[in-house]
Amino acid sequence: MRLWKTAGMVPLVLVLAAGSAAQDINIVSTNTLDMRTPVAVPVFAADDPGLAEIAKEMSEVVAYDLDFSGLFKLLSRDQFPPGFGRLPAKVQALDFTAWRATKAENLVYGKVARKDDSYVCEFRLFDLFSRDQVFGKQLRVGIKHPRLAAHKFSEEIIRNIEGVPGIGTSEICFSAGPTGKKEIYVADYDGANARQVTRHGSISIKPKMSPDGNKIAYLSYKERYCYLYVFDRRTGVSTPLSREPGLNAAPAWSPDGKTIALTLSKDGNTEIYLKSPDGSNARRLTRNRYGDTSPTFSPDGRRIAFVSDRGGTPQIYVMDVDGGNVRRLSYQGGSAYDPAWSPDGKHIAYVAERSGEGLQIYLMNADGTEPRRLMNPPRGNSESPSWSPDSRHIMCMSTITGRKRLWTLNATTGEARPVARLDMRCEGPSWGPRRN
Repeated sequence: MRLWKTAGMVPLVLVLAAGSAAQDINIVSTNTLDMRTPVAVPVFAADDPGLAEIAKEMSEVVAYDLDFSGLFKLLSRDQFPPGFGRLPAKVQALDFTAWRATKAENLVYGKVARKDDSYVCEFRLFDLFSRDQVFGKQLRVGIKHPRLAAHKFSEEIIRNIEGVPGIGTSEICFSAGPTGKKEIYVADYDGANARQVTRHGSISIKPKMSPDGNKIAYLSYKERYCYLYVFDRRTGVSTPLSREPGLNAAPAWSPDGKTIALTLSKDGNTEIYLKSPDGSNARRLTRNRYGDTSPTFSPDGRRIAFVSDRGGTPQIYVMDVDGGNVRRLSYQGGSAYDPAWSPDGKHIAYVAERSGEGLQIYLMNADGTEPRRLMNPPRGNSESPSWSPDSRHIMCMSTITGRKRLWTLNATTGEARPVARLDMRCEGPSWGPRRN
């Protein structure tokens, strides 16, 4: 079986030296080496003609997930074998000779059947070089959730190729609605199945999904003033997290879901506190005359990155979870806001405001080294970065096309794409965990 270790568009730079230093010749190629794995995802087979549309939808979901990952390059329909019609109902009838003659290195096979109130889905991934099955799985899902089975399979394809599963089953939450009225919504990561979860008839914004995906911390003016609440998705009930005088903002869940870091101004300036999700057990972390806000936990729960203007302009700092050992991380120039720690612990995404750039998403190593802007050249204004569970992508709100929409950025290549099935004015995304 062939192994793939690198993916994405990798710059190719050649430097040739000839003769003396004065005659050195530098040749820089603007071409890139595409390391993505070519894969074919034909429309899946169906046991019954009545399931043809469901089979088609499932194949489209798998194809989108693989393409979105940045690890695979999809073959177009005209690159399939000449005369190819559809996948056979029996996998033994696959024409591997014909598929090996294409540019594909992998072939995805799927078949859908119905049993009672469920879809029974057969999925397989083949290596066309060896004709071996790399991975196979049978999944059963309720008839209301056909896309979930496809998302689960795409996650496993990526796990088998790269070692870390994809994010097909993950969800996002965000705020949306007309001016003066915004509610909290939840959707699949690709924007499908969007549904409103709060109905306060007010302004509810900046949601943050808990590590287990069952709760959402958010800001709301539903009691006239801006307070913090926690919405339980299982019960549909919102309970107060913080209703202190002044600012209540910027909630961030600890990795174990037992603690929420937040920003309060009841002390005269903004300080960072810790609380239990029920609002109890308040503990103050920062104590100075400067503004401290926007906390985000490291994946091990031992450190918190945050924003402070103690150096003159807002910048990213980091401290131990008890408030000690504070040091500055961001030195990219301008101001820095909204840090978000990657799930693998290696990077921190944040918003930088620099002259001539507006608000742009930047990425740096967790120790503050190697800061870089993700989009080149910069377009629109972007804010509220949130990481995918696999640390491969960052979701944000951006005005790339002139209006506020949710976009994703590939953390390696900087490729930007709008959340496909979410054509609405959205803000403040939070990327949740994978579903079981």
